[in-house]
This record gives sequence, C-alpha cells and structure tokens, in this order.
Amino acid sequence: MENNIALIAGEGILPVEIAKKLKNLQPSTLILALRDDPEILEPYAGKLIHFKTPNFTRGLKEIKAHGSDSLIMAGRIPKKIIYRVPFSFDRIALEILKNSLLDDHSLLGAIVKTFENENIKVIPYYQILPEFIAPSGNLSKRPPTEKELKDIEYAKKILRVTLPLSFGQAVCVADGAVVAVEAMEGTDQMIKRAGDLSGRGVIVKMMKENQDVRYDLPTVGTRTLENMHNAGLTCLAVEAGKTLIMEPEKFLKLADGFNIAVEGV
Repeated sequence: MENNIALIAGEGILPVEIAKKLKNLQPSTLILALRDDPEILEPYAGKLIHFKTPNFTRGLKEIKAHGSDSLIMAGRIPKKIIYRVPFSFDRIALEILKNSLLDDHSLLGAIVKTFENENIKVIPYYQILPEFIAPSGNLSKRPPTEKELKDIEYAKKILRVTLPLSFGQAVCVADGAVVAVEAMEGTDQMIKRAGDLSGRGVIVKMMKENQDVRYDLPTVGTRTLENMHNAGLTCLAVEAGKTLIMEPEKFLKLADGFNIAVEGV
C-alpha cells in the first residue's frame, strides 16, 4: 500500500467508508470533496477542500503540496455538470472534455491519465475495502424465486450488450421484459423510474468486462434497497467479486426486513 494516499470524494457513502479506512492507515489524508455535504468527511481528513465543480489545476497543486504519491477516486460525480456548468471548469478539465468521449469509461480513463502524467498513481479502492466485495451465491435469507432467477438470466444477457457500449451498468427486468436501463441518471434514479413503470421486477448490476478496476466499480448500499422497496422491486443480483456492498451487515439485515432477495452472480 502506498504511503500517502489522497482521496477525491464524490457523492455517496463509498468515499466516506474509504476516508474512515484511510484515517486508520495513515496519519493525515488530503480529501478533495466534489459533493454537496463535504462536512461529512471532515472527521477523517487531515485537510479537506471542497470543490463545487472540477478544478484539476488546484487539485494537482494541493495533492503535490500535501506530498501524496497516490490517489483514490470514489463516489459519483453527476455527469449533468458537464452539460450545465462547463464554463466554470479550469483549463485542464476543459482539455479533458475536449479530447475525450463523454462516456464514463473514456472520461474516467482520461482523468486517470491526467494524474498519472503528473506522477500521481491512481489505485483501486477495492484494495481499501476488501471486506465489502460481494461473494457469490445467495446472500439474503430469502433466495430468488424461479421467476426471479429467469429474469436475472435475461438481465445478464441485456448487460452483455449494453456494458461494452459503456452504459447500462444496471437493468431492471420484470416478467421477461426490460423495464429500465441505467444511463446517466445513475442506479437510484433508474430504480425509481422502474417503480413508476412496472412496480415490480429484479435489478441486476454488473461491471464492464474490461473496466479499469481503479474506478467505477459497481456499488450498492442501503439506499439501493430502500429505493427498491419503495419501487416494489423484489430481487437484487450483483456481480460477485466485482461489486462493493456498503455496510454489508446493515445492508443484508435491511434486505431481509424488506424481503428482498440478494444474489451474487
């Protein structure tokens, strides 16, 4: 493990869990927060800087000044900011947008290359949270029904088509029909949309086959289950060994309370 790891923290609980772990591993962590509630990270930061929009010029300056030799990127950055506020981006961010496709794989790859060109190593966050990686098999008290298993298999076929195109990390299937496919809105909003459309079904979430494991690993948490419950969705299947389950004990307890089947596939 590298000695001085900085953290770029987007939205969600994943960056918080990583910040907690880093606090136990090193004396001082630089956290660059690109989220609405940066104060949640304050207890775990040696230094916390809040960005409303991406600013690579200042970010690189702060990382080097802190003496960090490596970096973790975690958490969701809403892609809508690319379309709504690019005028406020710094020169490096604008260059990345100009020279990269805007799909997640290309965009994140270009960001990683930008840091590595400055001799800052980007490391996978699963190395920090190995206990959160989903195992295979049935994870909840209730196993999937035969009907749910058929929908899971069909969803996997859909994902094998969408994932190589750099979209559709998750899909909702009900009764053998595709209800919703995740796009720029993210999994939570896709689940809510599926609830409005069908009010039932399974969610399957997987990773692109050649996805760089240093970023954008599929992640689920209690909010995923709460949204599924509210939407009437009854089964969640995640890719074993390639999906992080946030707060796994709390997550599985909630799944059992909602009678949601959880399967590692």
